[in-house]
Amino acid sequence: MTSMPLQRVGQVGLWAHLDSLAISDLRTFAQRCDELGYGAIWVPETVGREPFALMALLSSATERIGLGTSICSIYARDAVTANSAAMTIEEASGGRFILGLGVSHPHLVTKVRGHPYARPVSTMADYLGRLRGAPYRGPATLDTDGPPILIAALRERMLRLAAREADGAFPYLVSAERLAWMRAIVDQEAAQAGRPRPFLAVTLPVVHQADPTAGREAARAYLAPYLRTPNYHASWRAQGMSETDWQMPASDRLVDAMVAVGDGPSLVRRVAEMRAAGADHVALIALGPDGTTEDLATLESLAKAAILRA
Repeated sequence: MTSMPLQRVGQVGLWAHLDSLAISDLRTFAQRCDELGYGAIWVPETVGREPFALMALLSSATERIGLGTSICSIYARDAVTANSAAMTIEEASGGRFILGLGVSHPHLVTKVRGHPYARPVSTMADYLGRLRGAPYRGPATLDTDGPPILIAALRERMLRLAAREADGAFPYLVSAERLAWMRAIVDQEAAQAGRPRPFLAVTLPVVHQADPTAGREAARAYLAPYLRTPNYHASWRAQGMSETDWQMPASDRLVDAMVAVGDGPSLVRRVAEMRAAGADHVALIALGPDGTTEDLATLESLAKAAILRA
């Protein structure tokens, strides 16, 4: 068995918390997304379901679709544990796993987990080194060096680390313009290091709703937790936003830049914009009216609208 080449996840996948679904419904959701042809299911790590346990469940419920963490926190488990978990899911899924890592956010690390929050880039670099050197004595028949690794990155130094020390980057809540800047950064860094062109995946929250007022309500419900997060404040400031944009309940300018609202053709165009800006893979966050991220009706409709070929 060998790891899934990142290109096999295709141009479009989906990103979801999956915490609003019962386990039986979760299996049905994943199976349907697999049938529809989405390239990957990406899951985050906050205070809901544990991502590696969730990946194990999804690997048994699906056959083709890629399975990725976007992201799991490096503060949640040491590098040896993370490596063992990744290798286990890699084996269980038949080589379909992609390991997304991130430094999370200070409030989640310090207040929720009880760890000191260290300098993000140097901490991630140290963790990657420990991950590469982690021992793993799994089955002798397991012929793989491990899954591809993507790094959650929003700013230049973390992007350069992702290009130099991992297989690519996975930014979150960025505009197409910002993504084009990111593409240039990771390509430059990889070329200087003599490494292959990095894989660049990006999330895109979508609301399949022709009424912009109703669509923005769903978008605001989804964005609300991020409006209090300093890491995103810094990212949005770099994207031309100001403090007034992320004050509750968020400006129309911020909402429209971060969330795609519209009918099928307009959402297909937004995905195409992200692809043109340099995304190898766009992970749709299909928002329901209440801002939850597991709206299967939206994913069904967009598959019919040919968004998988955007």
